[in-house]
Amino acid sequence: MRSRPGKEAVRVLAAKVILMLLVSVTASLGNSLLKAGASGGREEELLELRHLPRAFLRPAIIGGVFTYGISQLLWITVLRVVDLSLAYPLQIGLNFVLIMLIAWWYFKEPLKPGRLVGIALIFAGILMVASG
Repeated sequence: MRSRPGKEAVRVLAAKVILMLLVSVTASLGNSLLKAGASGGREEELLELRHLPRAFLRPAIIGGVFTYGISQLLWITVLRVVDLSLAYPLQIGLNFVLIMLIAWWYFKEPLKPGRLVGIALIFAGILMVASG
């Protein structure tokens, strides 16, 4: 018979899960802001070196870099308390799913049946990795 984890163990696990969710949300939001900033304006601003300073000063680009930077600071904290072999696949899977949903909702990118199957398989993989 398995013993039930104590309240402290449950609290620590909940804190780790919340921290990993914050990493995924901030990383996905940061990448989405970078996409929004890169999508605005004329294409040559991002393709020619002389236009790069102006492109990098777009509010969405600045917000994206800042938000993604916050996600990396949180990620360092995750790496201190969660095994890399568990944390990395979970983060990548969660980020992939969040980015796909944001791309569909905000950028109006198509959410094709193959992508939906992929999301389901990623969730199944996340559950398998998380269960040990």
